[in-house]
Amino acid sequence: MNPSTALELATCVICAVVVLRGPRESAPARAVGGVIVLAALVPVMSIVDRMASTAAMLAIIFLCAAALLRTGFRPVRGTLWGAGLFVAFTCWLALRTLGQFSVDSTLLTITMISTSIAVAMIVPLLRREDLPSLATVFLVVAVLATIYAVGEQLGLVDTFWQLRQSSLENIDDRANVLLPILTGRSQASFGHPIPFAVFLSVAVLILLHAAIATKRWRFAFGVVAALVGLLLSGTRSAVVALLVALLVYLVANIRWRRVLGIAAGAGLIAIGGLLTDLPKLLSLDNTFESSVSFIHRTLVAESWASLWSQPATQLWIGAGAGATAELFRSGTVRGARNLVYFDNTYISLFALFGLVALVLFAGVLLWSTRGGALAMSVAAFIAVMGLSFDEQQWQITLVLLAFGALMPRALGSLPAGQSSAAAPGPDSAGATAGRRRRTATETAERT
Repeated sequence: MNPSTALELATCVICAVVVLRGPRESAPARAVGGVIVLAALVPVMSIVDRMASTAAMLAIIFLCAAALLRTGFRPVRGTLWGAGLFVAFTCWLALRTLGQFSVDSTLLTITMISTSIAVAMIVPLLRREDLPSLATVFLVVAVLATIYAVGEQLGLVDTFWQLRQSSLENIDDRANVLLPILTGRSQASFGHPIPFAVFLSVAVLILLHAAIATKRWRFAFGVVAALVGLLLSGTRSAVVALLVALLVYLVANIRWRRVLGIAAGAGLIAIGGLLTDLPKLLSLDNTFESSVSFIHRTLVAESWASLWSQPATQLWIGAGAGATAELFRSGTVRGARNLVYFDNTYISLFALFGLVALVLFAGVLLWSTRGGALAMSVAAFIAVMGLSFDEQQWQITLVLLAFGALMPRALGSLPAGQSSAAAPGPDSAGATAGRRRRTATETAERT
């Protein structure tokens, strides 16, 4: 047994014990934490070891089922519709996958989709009190992954798993355009630099939210560690998407009477960005525009018109999950240098799964507006990242989508005393006065 598999099995056992033996009310949070660890540790769609993939996915389903059985399915009122939207979206993906690949590949894909459905069933059960423990999971995973990423840059460690795509095995073959001085693009245990960057970016949002809400500055340290790892991943699109997500988080937490001050601050930041030539800093200058990556994504995006002109049936239900090569071969979708992957969630959903998938995906993203600033910022990140990444093909992205879009408002919003989105009104003032009266009464009785 290789060390990676041994670590995975030990992690599965520990996560199961934590969920089964911990307090009943915290079982959903413990299960979500275990899911995050396993999804980060085992990139199920990119490693050669199918047994390791299957074991990790079955462990995730077990953790979620155990959490449901221990607590009972009693979600916050109104959250069930969001879970239903997510289940409809993922079930449609599974339905259009049937019959498209070999039996083994089909089972692997549908099991991966099932893990995200399992997560969607327990995320609505999370409470505000669960934020510190969940943030701690993201903190630990982000720090460990970043340390491993540094080891990759220094040549101290090799690829964590044996990967199906041989071009990702050697870091020297993955040029880091974001920071050319580095050896290449780190990927830690995620099997690809982009999923690594996606996880770290979402970790930045969650740790920032936790640092503000709890005033525990270890979470701020986690933000720094995750940002370092993001730079090591060399994923420019994730940096851009994270900037948009941070802006959404800021806007969602401001008092509208402070918009003028925020606008002034944003103006100063914009001036600073111009002075530092941000496009050049992110390698988004003329060199980027002439790169194969940019040309390919541009050609794929321009395929929207040809996809829209398809027959009505294919327009709505798509060509099926296995039709990628045929769509590129026929010219329905165009790419650069005979590349046969989309690098665009919206085009790939439209082409393979039809307008039905696009509408359901949009519904899941819009549902995040009910989950507070954190939920909206995570959804905004995933929405922007979808312009350059086939998100539905990766378990970590589907899990993070379920976590971000479906979280209850109590978890995704800052407490009233810390959020600048809500000014203290008569109710909060009355509640404060009531607490003071109760405290005074209890003090008098003890005296």
